[in-house]
Amino acid sequence: MRGHDREPGHRTAALTTDIPRLAMGRVLARQLVPLGVFALLALVLRHRIAELDIAHIRSALATVGPVQWALGLGLTAVSFWALGRYDVVVHRLIGRDTEPKRAAITGMTAIAVGQTVGMGALTGTFVRWRLLPDLGLGDATRISAIVTVSFFAAWAVVTALTVLTFGAALPHSGPLAGLVLAAALALALLSLWRPGRLARWSLPPLKAMGLVFGFTAIDTLAAGGVLWVMLPDGVQVAPGTLITAYLLALGAGLVLTTPGGVGPFEVALLVLLPTVPDEPLLAAVLAYRAIYYAVPALIGGVVLLRRPDSAPAPEPARAALAPVDPDHLPLVVEAALATAPRAEAALLRHGRFQLLANARLWPAALVARSGQSLIMLGDPLTPDRRADDVVSDLTDRARATLTSPVIYKCGARLAVLARKKGWALLPVAREGWVDPGRFTTDGPTRRQLRRKLRKAEAAGITVSAIAPGDPVPIPFDEMDALAALWSAARGGERGFSMGVWSPATMRNAAIYIARDGAGRMQGFVTVHANRREHTLDLMRQGEDAVDGLMHLLVTHAIKGAAVAGVPRFSLAAVPTGDIAGEPALFTRLRALLDHATGAAGLRQFKSAFAPDWETLYLAAPTRTALALGALDITREILRDA
Repeated sequence: MRGHDREPGHRTAALTTDIPRLAMGRVLARQLVPLGVFALLALVLRHRIAELDIAHIRSALATVGPVQWALGLGLTAVSFWALGRYDVVVHRLIGRDTEPKRAAITGMTAIAVGQTVGMGALTGTFVRWRLLPDLGLGDATRISAIVTVSFFAAWAVVTALTVLTFGAALPHSGPLAGLVLAAALALALLSLWRPGRLARWSLPPLKAMGLVFGFTAIDTLAAGGVLWVMLPDGVQVAPGTLITAYLLALGAGLVLTTPGGVGPFEVALLVLLPTVPDEPLLAAVLAYRAIYYAVPALIGGVVLLRRPDSAPAPEPARAALAPVDPDHLPLVVEAALATAPRAEAALLRHGRFQLLANARLWPAALVARSGQSLIMLGDPLTPDRRADDVVSDLTDRARATLTSPVIYKCGARLAVLARKKGWALLPVAREGWVDPGRFTTDGPTRRQLRRKLRKAEAAGITVSAIAPGDPVPIPFDEMDALAALWSAARGGERGFSMGVWSPATMRNAAIYIARDGAGRMQGFVTVHANRREHTLDLMRQGEDAVDGLMHLLVTHAIKGAAVAGVPRFSLAAVPTGDIAGEPALFTRLRALLDHATGAAGLRQFKSAFAPDWETLYLAAPTRTALALGALDITREILRDA
């Protein structure tokens, strides 16, 4: 054994030189399967390949006329226009306000270079990063990945439709195409409704799916048209038959990952078009590659070598969607929450919502993207600003993100404004509220409340309060255990507009804790608190809690609001009952929410306080958007159930 082999410096050098070898080994290993498949296909067709007449291919290529070349260039332009639109769609999906023209040019260049060089996703990433430096490597990678995956999915659907329409010279092609379409339909349905744990999945809205499918159809059919118009004189094949074969061959080239699909594409065409003479077909392929690969690659290379243009001066934005860190809200956001007309705006701290900011970057509303909708929760954060501006900003942002604007639980004033704009409305909730300064348990309307309070007090229940920001320890362990038992008994937390148990949000809440005579925690409530309003948030109690426990806790919370001097205490909203004449979908969704949230019990509980009731509305530009918004909101509320 040689001693110097054990020297640390030698070992480090050996490891360093091994790294590129390992990386190269992985690359080669990934290529073994496609190369093996290609070799097998070539072996099967070796006799046809050996019999090819190169001179015949050359003479057939010479018969392609100027009109055919012109048509081929035109169809290539159409195809690449559609390719560029992929990037426009994806930029909007991930929330980037890239100018559509720049996004499209970048996308066309990335695909023109990537399809010729090979390793399309990796090449496309660096092209996009080069041409849009402000994009960042992370977003460039993300866009390339989404473009690749979405193209494959849409290509499969387009190919399945053409196979079912025109047929294909492959065994079982019809049933396989049917399975692809069934999978596509299932994916579209999952975009609308994802039951159970699937509700946590994030899928693109149907509008984005439709755009990607449409652009893929234009792209691939135009590209197949290039091949068809380049067929030499005397070759007769129906365009539908050739384009179907083209789409299948394109898939072979993409799956086997050779640069430009060279090899697998040609072999697949020979197999799929057995009645077409080999030499004229390969001549058409050569012409197709010259127009559809070489020309775009040259143009893309020129664009790529140019110095990237600086980003154009952005147009004055009417609004922006601003993600927030719930644990570190900017002072301007804290100020907006402190003065919002509805204290429920504190749900921003729960992490599910973003901020809709106006042109001056002042917080305007809480919004969340979900499914087909951009959902605004409640009324604007700043009532002194024009509500129609907020609605216009919401509409602009929804259009930019390929969703529909939806307003959930807005008050009557905003509902009237939406109606004037032609929006559809639906009453969805009733909010009970009291004036803390004038609240009393006296009077015949609160007889039931007094009975409940007497029962709780007779059981020796005492209530302690922790105001927002109080420098006292919060009994998180006890609260967490109680919340876990409550959640387990009800099949999970509800979410979105209902709030969920999260210790991280408690420092900003008013907390009221009930204990029995032995000091054991029996239940607690939390309250969203700001200068204008206190709003009931979480109510958690054990299964063996004494009767009247929650009534006692909420009564103390109302008294706490009176001490704080706020003019309004909200008991929070409960779903409305069925409405005569409403569509069956809304009736079913109401029943689902009523069952999941225990709405009947909540209505009875809150009625004991004899509150004033305010109707809250769901609003959207069309009845279809209203229905889709209701689906999205219901799914969000039940996603953790």
